[in-house]
Amino acid sequence: MVKRIIIGIIIFTVLFSLSVQRQAFLSFDDNVELVKMTFLNTGAKYEYANINAWAKINNDFTSFYKINEYVEIAIKNMNINKQKTKISRIEENNFRQVEVEYTENTRHINIAVQSLKNGSKSETYMLIDEYLINGYDNALKEKALINNTFKIFKLKPKVTVCFVGTFKGKLNKEKNSSIVKLVLDKLHAQKVEGMEDENIISVSAYSSKLKEYIKLGSEKINLNVAIRYSSFDDKTYLWVATPIIAIEY
Repeated sequence: MVKRIIIGIIIFTVLFSLSVQRQAFLSFDDNVELVKMTFLNTGAKYEYANINAWAKINNDFTSFYKINEYVEIAIKNMNINKQKTKISRIEENNFRQVEVEYTENTRHINIAVQSLKNGSKSETYMLIDEYLINGYDNALKEKALINNTFKIFKLKPKVTVCFVGTFKGKLNKEKNSSIVKLVLDKLHAQKVEGMEDENIISVSAYSSKLKEYIKLGSEKINLNVAIRYSSFDDKTYLWVATPIIAIEY
């Protein structure tokens, strides 16, 4: 499951880098706190939070020696006990990757540095994907660790933060809609696009109260809300993220 998610996110980051324009931001920390408080106002039981950050390191097909160097520095600066990490390496003709998986009591962290070569074009990326688990919800503290790690490499990462919660049982369609509406109303957000059926509601929106946004075409987006029932554990899951949800839902 974790492996599938990390691969999916890495693919997402490449697509994101090609199709999304990022604007100048004032304070992403303010965004995170507003979104977190709005999430808590829904009454959902906090399950976990996710912070996904990535940046392009260079336009080279980077050597394994250098990739390992990036990874070692990231491990140290994320306050990770290297003895408890699982490190995997992939090397193919046009692809190199080192991935670190680390789990402690309150954090699950994946760090990946991958280098791709496609004809005459080469790129190297770093991704840090962190889950705040077991009731730990200090997203600002962990985001600061992540930002400082990228800062060492003089990189400014693209960051998404998502809070995930649950309600017992299956909520009816009207209740699901009212929860999504509450989030939008609290943040004075206007729906940009979305989908809705019997199983899921997903809405992308823009809030003038949030100081950061991305652009998809001509539209601004800085809030993503989704709600869906899971028969596996008989819970209704709620995702509230800024600027978008970067995990499977």
